[in-house]
Amino acid sequence: MIAEPPTERSPGLAPRAWLIWSLAAVTVALSTDNPVYRGLVALAALNVLLTWLPPGRRVRPLIGGPLTVESLAYGGVLGLGLAAALLAVAPLSLVLEPHDVVDAMPGPLERTGIAVATSLNLVSGFGRTFTEVSDAQRMRGWRPRGLRSWNEVLVPVVLTAIEDSVRLAEAMEARGFGAGRRTSYAAVSWSRRDLAVVGAALGAAGLFIGLRLGGVAVDWYPYPTLYLPPINPALVIGCLALALPSVAMPARARPPAPAAPRSANG
Repeated sequence: MIAEPPTERSPGLAPRAWLIWSLAAVTVALSTDNPVYRGLVALAALNVLLTWLPPGRRVRPLIGGPLTVESLAYGGVLGLGLAAALLAVAPLSLVLEPHDVVDAMPGPLERTGIAVATSLNLVSGFGRTFTEVSDAQRMRGWRPRGLRSWNEVLVPVVLTAIEDSVRLAEAMEARGFGAGRRTSYAAVSWSRRDLAVVGAALGAAGLFIGLRLGGVAVDWYPYPTLYLPPINPALVIGCLALALPSVAMPARARPPAPAAPRSANG
């Protein structure tokens, strides 16, 4: 008789709740061209990410762009959509551990989850390797002198990534990857907080899709004349609903506050 894994309540959100929230937030960000809604999604996702970000992990956003006022506005909206989508999926790699990402996937997509978790590990390792190799090359006197000079950094980084991938594949094969279903030590049960976050996220995504199909203006196009984007109060509320995880964070899941310095007199 096979014993059921013990059930435990996670101090944070359940991994599958994070997955559903991210998918819903990405759906909202990519279902409209309106910069107001995309900006609200980006701000909500950034607020959630900064609230739940574990100690020692940082967010490094990238910014850039060019040309006429209309094209600048249009390019800014596209960049805002990408930023909102990236921030929406960032918790899957910065808040959750790789095994949590695997647990969040449904049974039929278990191998997909393992591939996603593995790629997230390799991406972070790629960044660390790039920093280490470039620092080592600079200590040897290397200085960037154009695009071709970066081959001296990129080639060792790519070779190291390939070696890491081969070692990972060998380790997974040695542990019997694919021989049977993945098991867990404990199953995470959903709390009311998880249900509230998932309900708000799915409600926001459903609201945007439903109003779009109903003919409500959810997009904004700056050509041929630049004009202010339309604002629908219901859609604004839907975007703000995505910030619920930052409000629903339990006190015990927050990182401990640094201890106050003690005086010389004790």
